[in-house]
Amino acid sequence: MIGRTGLLMVSLLLPLSASAAPVEKGQLGCVLEPSMEVEVASQVPGVAKLVYVGRGSKVRQGESLVLLETSLEEAVVALANAKAKFAARKVERNKHLISQGLLSAHERDELVTEQHLAALEVREAEARLKQRTIYSPINGVVVARNINVGEYVSSDPILKLVRLNPLYAEIVMQADYYGSIKQGMKVGIKLGAPMKGQFTGTVTVVDQMIDAASATFGVRVEMPNPGFKVPAGLNCEVHFGL
Repeated sequence: MIGRTGLLMVSLLLPLSASAAPVEKGQLGCVLEPSMEVEVASQVPGVAKLVYVGRGSKVRQGESLVLLETSLEEAVVALANAKAKFAARKVERNKHLISQGLLSAHERDELVTEQHLAALEVREAEARLKQRTIYSPINGVVVARNINVGEYVSSDPILKLVRLNPLYAEIVMQADYYGSIKQGMKVGIKLGAPMKGQFTGTVTVVDQMIDAASATFGVRVEMPNPGFKVPAGLNCEVHFGL
């Protein structure tokens, strides 16, 4: 049973169904985890031309991670642009005929449609070229790299990223405390070695369902981690002021 003496100290358990052994002072251990893990794959197959990141690289959302071979796609873009320019010049040459009403409605429609379709072909070609670059979906850190220059890329994940700001801790609370834990509640987080210190977290999720078998419910605490100064995987203790 968890005691209450001004501050309630509870365990962080991952997953929720796991159990933890008591530690010093009757505390139960907790672990800070990445707030997101992403396995990055390519939308299209191809051969890796450039790999911009490695294990441990910090990346920003939208940053280029891998570039596939693009020679064919670049040629298609050039061809589409040439067609679009020709269609635009054709419309320009016939402007005086259109203004004087010397072209039939069908002929005018053909000119305008040809120009519009050429512009769409450019957009399609550029979109296919953009697919040859793989971008980071999050701000985070590369923790695994499964691709090298010259290797074939298919639908398998080639990089694994984690988001370390914020960090999450999933907590198992006794059902007795349901209603006492509210979203937005500030809590103390005490870290173990090597990052000893006291930090502040915020309750962001309180499960709306109590597990009947264990008489517990889940709570998520979010801890800001600007600059990724605190690594994931650290043991910690969380203190609720109840």
